[in-house]
Amino acid sequence: MIQIQENVALAKYTTLGVGGDADYLAVVESRDEVLEALDYGYRQKIKSVVLGGGSNVLVSDKGFAGLVIINKATQHAQKGEILYAESGASLTKVASQTLDNGYLGFEFGIGIPGTIGGAVAGNVGTKIGNVSDILVSAEVWHDGKIENLPGDSFDFDYRYSSIKGKPEYVVLSAKFRLQEGDTHAAKEQVRTEITRRAGSYKGKTAGSYFKNPEGDKSAAELIDSLGLKGYRIGGAEVSTNHANVFRNIENATAKDFFELEHYVVRKVQDKFGVLLVPEVIKIGDFK
Repeated sequence: MIQIQENVALAKYTTLGVGGDADYLAVVESRDEVLEALDYGYRQKIKSVVLGGGSNVLVSDKGFAGLVIINKATQHAQKGEILYAESGASLTKVASQTLDNGYLGFEFGIGIPGTIGGAVAGNVGTKIGNVSDILVSAEVWHDGKIENLPGDSFDFDYRYSSIKGKPEYVVLSAKFRLQEGDTHAAKEQVRTEITRRAGSYKGKTAGSYFKNPEGDKSAAELIDSLGLKGYRIGGAEVSTNHANVFRNIENATAKDFFELEHYVVRKVQDKFGVLLVPEVIKIGDFK
C-alpha cells in the first residue's frame, strides 16, 4: 500500500534543486506501486506527474497542484539480446550492465543522469546512439488503461516522442533489443564520451537545456558565440563549462531559470534568426 504525503517540497527531487511544494507526493518502489499511485490520482481526479531521476525538468516555484509520483521502480533483467527494464531504473546503471554482459546497443546511456521511462519518452541519446534505435516495445499507462506499444508507434524524432511532455501517458516498463559483440571498442568510445562531457554537468544542472537546432552550429555554439557563458539571472547561470547547460549556483529559483531561458532564446533569435527549443520539461504553473 502506497503512502500519500501532503505539501512536500520538490526541490530535493530535482537535479536543478528548485521547485515549490506538491499538493500530494508518493514514493513508489515497483511497477505495481506506480500503477497504484496513477490509479489513485485517476480515481480522485487529481492531476499526476511522474518524476524519475529529476533531471531534464524545471519545477515551478508554485509547485505542482496535484500528485507527484517519485518513481523508484528499478527492476531490470536481460535474457540474451532482449533487455527488460522498469521505468524507474537508472539509465546509466542498466546501460553499464548490458555492456559488461557483452552486449552492444545501449552504451550511449552510460553517464546520462536519467531513468528508463524518461529516456523512452524523450528519445534520449548521444552521438553514439538513441533509444529509438533499440526500443522493441513499451508498456504505457494512459488515462487508466495499460497499453503495450511497439517501438515504431512513438513517432520518434530528435529528443522527441509522441508522449513527451504528456503526463497522461506514463511509461511503466520497456523492452530493448541489443546485439552480442566485442565490447572493447565500445567501452573505449564510452570513456572518451564521458571524459568529454565530464566537466559540462558539474553542479546542479538539468543536463542540456536546449535541443540542437538544424544547421551547422549546435545550441552551445550559438550561445557561446554571443559571449553568454557565465551570464546570470538571480542564482541561475549559463554554465562557464558548457553554454547549453544552466546551473543553480546560488539559491536559484525556477523563475530565475525561466527568465534566463527566455533571455537566451531572445538573444540567439535576434542575432541568428534561430529559435532555440528547450529540451527541459516544465512542471507546474509558470504564468
